[in-house]
Amino acid sequence: MGNKKANRKTNALLNILLVAALAVFAFSAWKFFGEINQKQKEQDAFENLAQQVTVEQTEFEDVDIEQLKLERYAQLKEKNPHFAGWIRIEGTKLDYPVVHTPDEPEYYLRRAFDGSYAVSGTPFVGEGSTVDSTNVLIYGHRMNNDTMFTALLDYAEKSFWEKHREIQFDTTERLGIYEIVSAFYIDIPLADDEDAFHWYRYGGDIAGEDFEYYAQQVKAHAYYDTGIEIAEGDRLLTLTTCAYDSDARRFVVVARLK
Repeated sequence: MGNKKANRKTNALLNILLVAALAVFAFSAWKFFGEINQKQKEQDAFENLAQQVTVEQTEFEDVDIEQLKLERYAQLKEKNPHFAGWIRIEGTKLDYPVVHTPDEPEYYLRRAFDGSYAVSGTPFVGEGSTVDSTNVLIYGHRMNNDTMFTALLDYAEKSFWEKHREIQFDTTERLGIYEIVSAFYIDIPLADDEDAFHWYRYGGDIAGEDFEYYAQQVKAHAYYDTGIEIAEGDRLLTLTTCAYDSDARRFVVVARLK
């Protein structure tokens, strides 16, 4: 009699635990697929913007393609005054607007182009830098659905660089093609570690010893030789995103305006 009563209690406890486990699983699945759906909606919105600014050479005849693209950028600027340019790497998903909010550089860290909350954020110009700087710093998220700046990590392999040697970065004033100079992973250094390479401190208009040091460090950290040398007077583009394996690491790609 006592054993039957004990068994009933055990079965009841097991049923409660099973229901709890199923509830946790259902919630986790709901959250997981909800995040996937949200990220896809965010990507769809960016792809819609890309369609608005893309100009195919065969789309028009006897038309100044460059001027037409600049006009379309101007239209985006009217929609969002924070719009600063457009960045694109042919053959990848990296095809996004770039925003600039100098008083609060990370304002778009978790905001979509329209200002609404977005886990993907929007690529933004880093502190101390502008789109007219000698060295333009741009940050973007690494997303697990291969969107935003995730494609940059493929530059860790020389074979990827060989097929994607250029980055298109246009501003509202001019179009620009940049050739890859260097790509590398780097640990985020402690603020007071003066021996470390604080690449993010070299955005903006750098010259003289600062430019020389930056050029040396970029070459020293490169995973492979691209054959592209930089010298004072060059205009640079430095892109940064998170690493896969650590929150304390970043992946950096440096390019030079052709």
